[in-house]
Order: sequence, then C-alpha cells, then structure tokens
Amino acid sequence: MKEIAVGLPIFMIPEKDIGNGIIDVFVEEAENYVEITVVFKNENHPNPFIDFFYDIYRFFKYGRVKDIETFFLVVDKGKIKEVQFPGVYAGSLDYDDTENLHETISLPAKVFEFKNGRIVIFVNTWNHMFSNKPLKNVKYVEISDYKISKGTRKDAERIYSWRH
Repeated sequence: MKEIAVGLPIFMIPEKDIGNGIIDVFVEEAENYVEITVVFKNENHPNPFIDFFYDIYRFFKYGRVKDIETFFLVVDKGKIKEVQFPGVYAGSLDYDDTENLHETISLPAKVFEFKNGRIVIFVNTWNHMFSNKPLKNVKYVEISDYKISKGTRKDAERIYSWRH
C-alpha cells in the first residue's frame, strides 16, 4: 500500500504492553479524512484472574481476542486538521484503570507531537485507548514501522473475527 497523503501515524506503546503490540493497521483514505484501524495482538486486563475470563467473554462477544480500535484523521489540503477519537480516547486515565475507559473527543492537530511529518499517537491504557500525550512515569516504545492493510474497520473485523 502506498503512503497516505498525510503520512502514517507513529504509535508510542507502553513498554509493559509491547507483548500485545500492533499486528496490523488498516488505512482507508477518503476526501476529508483518513480512517485508521489498529489491530493489537490482545488486550490484557490488569488483573490476571479477570483477564482469563475477559478473554473468553471477548472471544464470544466479538469473535476474537485481538483488540481492534479505530480513530480518524480529519484532513484539509493534505494536512491533518484534527483527530477524532470516537470512544477510544484515554483522557486522564492511567494505564491500569478499569472504569470509564472509552471517552470520545476531537482534538486539533496542534496539540499533537509530529515526527518527520508524522503524527504521534500514544497508547495509554491496557485496553489501547489513545491520547495526544504520554503518561507520566511510563516508558514507551516507538512503533513507526508496522504492517499496513488497505481497508476499514469492517475489513479488519472480517479478517480478525470469526463473527464477521
């Protein structure tokens, strides 16, 4: 797949979550936005006992243990103007928080870091909620090279879920 007009995001993942890292990123470019769907290997609940049952629940509810999260880059004239996080924004959450995990927000591009023209997206929670800024006292691993697939969230679900 060719590079998108605005450049693919760079992801910053907490070092302790790298085992559940990104396995695929689906990209669908439209006239005024780019849909970015990130597929993570798994999401591990902070409590290992709960995590065992959580995986079973997710397998039957979603047809997968892979974690799939989607956000949108709103573009104008080849530049990112804002980022929309529909139900995937970390807000003020810490990595191990387990309540109120799915915030929705649109943020202007100016509140994000850019590296070499690429927007930097932080993954700040165990269930892979995104942010424009890092958590304090968390070591991150930069992920700038990853598998890219053309398609939408529906395409990702068809590939990674037995229910679709």
